[in-house]
Amino acid sequence: MNGRVDYVLDSTALIALVAREPGFERVEELLERSAINAVNLTETIHKLVQKGSASRVVERMLQGLQLNVIAWTEDLAYRSAEFAILGKSHGLSLGDRACLALARQLHATALTADQAWG
Repeated sequence: MNGRVDYVLDSTALIALVAREPGFERVEELLERSAINAVNLTETIHKLVQKGSASRVVERMLQGLQLNVIAWTEDLAYRSAEFAILGKSHGLSLGDRACLALARQLHATALTADQAWG
């Protein structure tokens, strides 16, 4: 890990940053104290490619951000199950639950641009 992690990025937060969507300024401000897990990075890459960006362009753009990427571990997989009920009742995706599990493990705040989390 690269220093202190106060925030864990959901894919929607990272997409907001790179696409300059509403709220990107907040993500940009907190990026140095943030991390993202490999599941959410994968989800971000896939969504940007689905929106029409070339995969190599996406790779260069995201690598240029020098993200603090945390591996998805067996322990995190089991911890994400704690959010399974919320997934069903609140429509949280696997990526959402992965973000929340890592945030809980790091005692950090999950950062999202997803309105459904409210």
